[in-house]
Amino acid sequence: MNAEERSRLLFEVHQAGNCSHPVRLRGEMVNLATGEVSDNVLRVACKDRRRIVCPSCSYLYKADAWILVASGLLGGKGTPESVKTHPRLFVTLTAPSFGSVHTITPSGGCVSRMRSGSPSPCPHGRSLICRKRHEGSDPMLGRPLCARCFDFEGAVLWNAHVSRLWNNTVQLIRRSLADVGGVVQSKLSTVAQLNYLKVAEVQRRGLVHVHSVVRVDGPESIDVDPPSWVTTETLAKVIRESVADARALRLDGATVRWGSVLDIRDLALTSDDATKVASYVAKYSTKTTDGSKELARRFHSRRQIVGLLDDRHYRGLALAAWDLAERPAFAALHLRDHAHAFGFTGQLITKSRQYSTTFAALRSTRAQYMAGQRESDPVEGTFHFEGRGYDDPRATQLAEVLFTIHQELRQEALAARLSSNEVPEP
Repeated sequence: MNAEERSRLLFEVHQAGNCSHPVRLRGEMVNLATGEVSDNVLRVACKDRRRIVCPSCSYLYKADAWILVASGLLGGKGTPESVKTHPRLFVTLTAPSFGSVHTITPSGGCVSRMRSGSPSPCPHGRSLICRKRHEGSDPMLGRPLCARCFDFEGAVLWNAHVSRLWNNTVQLIRRSLADVGGVVQSKLSTVAQLNYLKVAEVQRRGLVHVHSVVRVDGPESIDVDPPSWVTTETLAKVIRESVADARALRLDGATVRWGSVLDIRDLALTSDDATKVASYVAKYSTKTTDGSKELARRFHSRRQIVGLLDDRHYRGLALAAWDLAERPAFAALHLRDHAHAFGFTGQLITKSRQYSTTFAALRSTRAQYMAGQRESDPVEGTFHFEGRGYDDPRATQLAEVLFTIHQELRQEALAARLSSNEVPEP
């Protein structure tokens, strides 16, 4: 490769921001200094949130997700710092059981080992006792003790309706807060506001858990303190009761509810808790269903599911979603489009309007900053889609190598600042 080819390769990768799979757009650009108009090909970052698909774009998405969560807990990016004094809870809601699976209890043993009574087998002759102490990386974790006993269809349909269950739960929380405040639900905003951000996480058993930051602000504006009767203890009590009472109807008329495990943590204790929660949520924002490429894209046929998925449990969930789509009662769920997510049809991250800033606002600010560094501007209406990827097949590998080097340099610089007791930049 000569010098010209190397320069062109580096330019392509740099133009796309080290993106692994950029979008190619062709159109006219006007030089800001000379006014000359020329035909150009732009490589725009794909902006895919999944690390397995594009490390560079997912890193940016993860950073934005962190800002989204942290600004709602500590202020910043248009959110007043006064929210730090408002009741704030981190809530984890879980899925019910659809069959015994291998797990790790607080004592370190597998949960099935802790059951009382005689170790009788399941109806299919499989033992429901596990005497192992699983390591965190054990591939058996989350897998059923008997695959024939596991309710794959029930698990998929729970995933498909969990967003509806979440919305009903939020309405119950608002209704209960209004009752405590002595107003009807439609007038809750006159005394207090409930704001939240939630993220969906697919557990190893293939069921969606919901992690949510819940905050109560004052009436009409988030920079107003909530009324004195809205304490952290009151909010936690309202959430527990609402989660226990929450219901949602499946499209076939059956009822879905939350699992028995509910975790509520007070985020007003230390600022470290708030930043840890932001990091925790941001970490899951860049995952595919299980972190693999096989479950990063939609499936196009039943044969593709069988051919691509070696994990029997995940294959069973994906096939259940694919087959359920054939039933008229569930046609509206479009489960085949979501078989790679085991039926989960909702958004990964959702929030109330006034919780904090938005992804769109963060991207707009970044775009305005980058526009100030451009030598040319696009001519509006001239650009069209030309394809995906780079001209040189080696560019994808180069982009990922450069991104890795960039990250290593950032981490080394951060470690150096911390060792010298300097405060790192946000």
